[in-house]
Amino acid sequence: MSNNIIKVLDEEISFFDRFLKKNNISWSLEERSENLLSLSDSYVGYIVTPKRTVKLEPKYAEIQFEHIFRMYLYLYSYKKTDNSSILDVGTESSNIDVANTFFKVLEKNIKQGIYQNYRKNTIKTNTLKGGIVFSKTLKSYLLNKQNYVETRVSTLTLDNDINRLIVSALRKLVAIQKYSSKARKFLMYYDKVNGHVTNGKEHLSNIVFNSNTMRYRQTLVYASMIIDQMDYDNIGNSIGTESFIINFDRLFEDFVAKVLLENTKDKNFSVWNKKKTFSEINNGLGITEYREYLPDILYGYQEEDPNHNYESSAIAVLDVKNKAYSSFKNADIYQIITYSRLLYSRKMILLYPSFYEKKHEILQLNPEIFIPHNIFACFINIADKSGEMFLESIRKFTDNVCLLVQE
Repeated sequence: MSNNIIKVLDEEISFFDRFLKKNNISWSLEERSENLLSLSDSYVGYIVTPKRTVKLEPKYAEIQFEHIFRMYLYLYSYKKTDNSSILDVGTESSNIDVANTFFKVLEKNIKQGIYQNYRKNTIKTNTLKGGIVFSKTLKSYLLNKQNYVETRVSTLTLDNDINRLIVSALRKLVAIQKYSSKARKFLMYYDKVNGHVTNGKEHLSNIVFNSNTMRYRQTLVYASMIIDQMDYDNIGNSIGTESFIINFDRLFEDFVAKVLLENTKDKNFSVWNKKKTFSEINNGLGITEYREYLPDILYGYQEEDPNHNYESSAIAVLDVKNKAYSSFKNADIYQIITYSRLLYSRKMILLYPSFYEKKHEILQLNPEIFIPHNIFACFINIADKSGEMFLESIRKFTDNVCLLVQE
């Protein structure tokens, strides 16, 4: 695994202690004592310390941050009914500043009009209108109350799912010195909006877009990323410095899983939501530990297969590897062979990113030792500029994978 090596300044050690703990990233005592930090190249974004900004560029020179953002958008927001143009990649992607990009698209949205929707509210009045609650109205009338009519009427409100996501992101940016002033100005447009969203991806996935709200999609994706991925460090007052990192490897795995689970008519693809035990360690006195496994994607999975003594099985095992420059690494081969043996699979497929249309490859093992003896590698092009071509690359990828698992 390649790494980003950061030479940590003495004044930054306490900052990195806090930052790494927040992001669940380990820092070995040996590296820390040498003022070195080795971060996996799967991380993309930037870290702002009290002394400087450390940029974490994408590990592939062929793509920029906007390509990664597109995968994030596809994973958490894109629907098949959307126009492909929202997946276009522009030319302004070298500068990874999610907050300023969020401000830019939000300002455009505000100029076009802040989104409001109708909400039913119960009010008391002295005129008959709306959906009258007759029993309570009659009771109030008999009691000779001035506003005796209780009714439900539709009123416009800013407090909706779209604006809550925006406000939650703005409130987080208020705490960051660099963006505090601008975030406060934007918040003035969203008075009385509840902004307490803590899981941006989940909130975003539950929003149903229509022709009136489609223009907010990009804004909300950035808001979601700010809520989930941006972290700020308090440097001694109420305002701190921000950092923003995405685990590109994990994002790519989730992206490929969604492509195969939702972009094919074949519904035999599946993923597990937890690991399964495949072995145990016994020290003679009893079981001390267990070993578990979790394949990325399975095809034709059966929990209890009568053909294999009612043990779990799968027609094919698919493992996602964000390794565009090197396919069929030994560790990946050992891993997928193990998965295949555990699940009695007859197909093994490794899934990789690429930067152009690329045919699948085959690693041929000794058929006298291995059954199955072929490991396939399929590639998905993530470098297309236009959204239309990107979707076409996804289609070609899914067609190729489906053809292999169904043979």
